[in-house]
Amino acid sequence: MAETQSLRGRLFARLVVPLVALLVVSAGLAYYASFRFANQVYDNWISDTAVALSQLTRRDPTGLSLHLPAEARHMLSSDQRDKTYYRVTDIEGGFIAGHRMLPAPAQIPEPDAAPVCNDASFDGLPIRVATYRPAALPIIVQVAETVVKRDMLAFEIIAGMLVPLLVLVALGAVSVWVGVDAGLSPLTRLAQLLRDRSPEDLGPLPESSAPREVRPLVHALNGLLARVDEMLSVQRRFVADAAHQLRTPIAGIKTQSEMALRTRDPAALPAVLQNIVAGSTRLSSLVTQLLSLARVESQRNTLPALQAVDLDRLTRAVTSDWIARALETGIDLGYEAPASPAVIRGDPVLLREMLANLIDNALKHCPSGSVATVSIEADDTGTVLAVEDDGPGIPEPDRERMFERFHRGADTTAAGTGLGLAIVREFAREQGATARIEPARSGRGTRVEVRFPPPGDGAEGLD
Repeated sequence: MAETQSLRGRLFARLVVPLVALLVVSAGLAYYASFRFANQVYDNWISDTAVALSQLTRRDPTGLSLHLPAEARHMLSSDQRDKTYYRVTDIEGGFIAGHRMLPAPAQIPEPDAAPVCNDASFDGLPIRVATYRPAALPIIVQVAETVVKRDMLAFEIIAGMLVPLLVLVALGAVSVWVGVDAGLSPLTRLAQLLRDRSPEDLGPLPESSAPREVRPLVHALNGLLARVDEMLSVQRRFVADAAHQLRTPIAGIKTQSEMALRTRDPAALPAVLQNIVAGSTRLSSLVTQLLSLARVESQRNTLPALQAVDLDRLTRAVTSDWIARALETGIDLGYEAPASPAVIRGDPVLLREMLANLIDNALKHCPSGSVATVSIEADDTGTVLAVEDDGPGIPEPDRERMFERFHRGADTTAAGTGLGLAIVREFAREQGATARIEPARSGRGTRVEVRFPPPGDGAEGLD
């Protein structure tokens, strides 16, 4: 896997690349400007020379001729770097003086107009040619020069311009690197702050001291730390509660098993074994409920999306599963169907476990001969799933506390774990519902209601 580029490197590249591009553009402009300036300087000299040669041309009885003094001839040939060539022809192209093989002019200017300069090649060397046409005589004067001095001047100009630019770009790159490093220092400090923390410290990071651009990151980290702290608190509480609640039934089973091993009276052995079975049953129920609660809490942020559920069909099926258990305990378990379709948005698995806990709670705390009824009421405000019994009831001060884990009420004598209603409220919350305890409508007993909001749109695909 390719190594991920660092943020510092990416910022540096994005800031320095424009500087390098500016250097390249500046170098191109400097190249163009320097050669143009060098040509202007030396074009003036060959243009003036062409005008001067036209003035040294005379018309005599034998025709047109160039009267070039020795001093002028020496001046034209004294340059140690460049070679100078000239040619004078008549308007018809007849040769008068100079270098006969000099290339013909690319463009002939108007009489007495400024000389025209252009690039050409002579004797295998690049040259610059100035062409002049005087009005007084029917002649064309050309003066050419090689380009050594021009190139030297142009490169001197380029060097004079580019060296400062290179220095500026280098200083700019160093400044960018230092600036990027300083700009990323809050992230470095944040990383160091996190490294220095103990694993138990999940408190929020200070946001006020962070730069404005870094605050969203710090805020997101604080949210993550808060969620992790909540998850760990739930796990710690679950472990503490489980350890506390499991200790008693396990100790009871161990004690009863030791008694069964020590007993010598065959008549007493069935009672001891019955106690072991009862303790095992209670332990199994406790473990099952603890695992159900732990599963929902550990998957709180990853539970499947809620779907449309036919609550009437699901409730009928779950209630039917508990009929045999109700008959064993001598309780009349019934179901009242809703007058209209009861469609909610929920998770079928959670709904089944929630309803099973409601029915189990009613059967455990009602004496034989009681009546327990599962009912559904649906209207425009939502759907209510209720389990009502005519048992001993729950005093009003204790009703809210019954949803706390392992709270079984002060007057209860029934076997139980104190987790049933806690699981009901937790499952209801995960599905956007609320759970509460009310007195039975008959005036005696308890009614536990779970209210679901209206399903809204998307009630297709009923489960």
